[in-house]
Amino acid sequence: MNFCSSLSDEPDCKTLWKIFVLASLMFFPALGSAGLVNTSDAYYSEAAREMLNRGDFITPYLNFTPFYDKPILTYWLIIASYLSFGVNTFAARLPSALCAIATALVVYSLSRRFVSRRAAFLAALALVAMPLFVIVGHVALTDMPLTLLTTVTNLLLLAALIKGSSKCLIPAYVSLGLALLCKGPLAIVVVGTCVGGFLLCTSRTPEHFHKRFLSLKPLVAVVVLLAVALPWFVAEHIASHGEFTTYFFIKQNFGRLMGQLPSHLYPVWFYTPFLLGGFVPSLPLLVGAPIVFRFRKNRRFSESPRVQLIIAASCWFVGTLVLLTISSSKLPTYLLPLAPPIAILAGIYLDTIIRLGKRRFILWGAPVLVLGGLGSLFVFPKMFDGASDLQSLATICTVLFVLGYTAYGVLVYKSKLHQGIIALFVSSLLACAALVPIGIQQTYRLGPAALEQVVKAAASDRSASIAVIEQESPKAAFYAQRKVFEINGPLDFQKYLETTSGPHYLILDDKNFAILQPFFPTHYHSVKKCGKWNLMTLDELSKAD
Repeated sequence: MNFCSSLSDEPDCKTLWKIFVLASLMFFPALGSAGLVNTSDAYYSEAAREMLNRGDFITPYLNFTPFYDKPILTYWLIIASYLSFGVNTFAARLPSALCAIATALVVYSLSRRFVSRRAAFLAALALVAMPLFVIVGHVALTDMPLTLLTTVTNLLLLAALIKGSSKCLIPAYVSLGLALLCKGPLAIVVVGTCVGGFLLCTSRTPEHFHKRFLSLKPLVAVVVLLAVALPWFVAEHIASHGEFTTYFFIKQNFGRLMGQLPSHLYPVWFYTPFLLGGFVPSLPLLVGAPIVFRFRKNRRFSESPRVQLIIAASCWFVGTLVLLTISSSKLPTYLLPLAPPIAILAGIYLDTIIRLGKRRFILWGAPVLVLGGLGSLFVFPKMFDGASDLQSLATICTVLFVLGYTAYGVLVYKSKLHQGIIALFVSSLLACAALVPIGIQQTYRLGPAALEQVVKAAASDRSASIAVIEQESPKAAFYAQRKVFEINGPLDFQKYLETTSGPHYLILDDKNFAILQPFFPTHYHSVKKCGKWNLMTLDELSKAD
């Protein structure tokens, strides 16, 4: 049975149910199977735990110090999850997974207003098949809630502009207000690139632009945004005596844009490999989109909802990418808001290919994807060094991935486009569903797992003090469930001994231990070594001396 054709005969609610089940299978299994995998994962997991422990739901705390890096919404979501499922990594990551599933449902249901059911369904499939989207859905970060909320806002505002649905405006602005509570002004930037770019590209005259802009009722937008977001910002400003406002808006946002903060500074081309690998197979396939999407000069055609959505999604993608590229502060996860517009364009593109039977525009992707899969087999021996079981499983998954893309190429070559696209998405979904959890577990096993063991060993002594290198303090505080002393340099060891009560435990990895050991103010006693992590005390032998 042709699945693409059968979609036209079923109600949207049934299609949404299919997307929900598929997305749930992509994100829920193994969600909490690994501990904290990196510092970012630990930031929000630990800060939410401390807020819950303190009973303070206004100010985020990290290692028992006010933490002003992001607004409050993500912490509230994780706290709600902790209250439901206990304090653990599954609960910390559950909001990201739920937001990922919701984003797939939103992409289908709201893009369905502009395009066919098949195109909207393919867009949702393309989204949950993207490696970067699946990875971020397995980690406790602000990026997935931001992506969900900006997607809702953009598609609702486009519905107001293209379909004249003014009833969409207030929900859109509520969503944007929540996005402000998630990551601040960046939400307005993402929405502005989409809606503002769309207005500029499709307005015939300045007067037409002005009229359409006013149709969005900007005064209503201001009122709703203030009603949703302002209460917490004011409460936090008062609670922090203005420190949050100065740090977050001036240092974090403006400072990162201008490269004034030392973290995450990378060159302009930094995002290139993450674009190529994070959004496969959709983004590479869109190379032929400009030819397939040739817009006729006929006004009736160019103003069709489908074409309007293509233009808006293109503005959304290009505008956001340009702004992310020129910003000095860069991280791979910052690209996540690009996933929905890429998925929407891919869904419309593949739907057009099927409808017109233009196989040549997607046939070339098969050998490229197959070669990429084969190339990854040569990386696995180094990536999974010391974990032969995971390497074998990853190899099997990759072989299946290569076989699926080979089948995609063969089927498309034989003009069996429907079956070829089935093979394309089945291969991508299976690869992401298997390889992403494997990769996260391996990342955890290579370092953070050993850190968890030594921290818990030290924390078993409830009277002890624990010190770690500063960047490891969020993970250490999460596992110790107490404040840990942060070592920033050699001078901090003496301060650690003078300002905290003993016994004094110190946790260092092999590299930092070799560098810092000559600066220890006293003798040390090795307590435990696990992987690259060393647990020692600075008390026992010093007393003997």
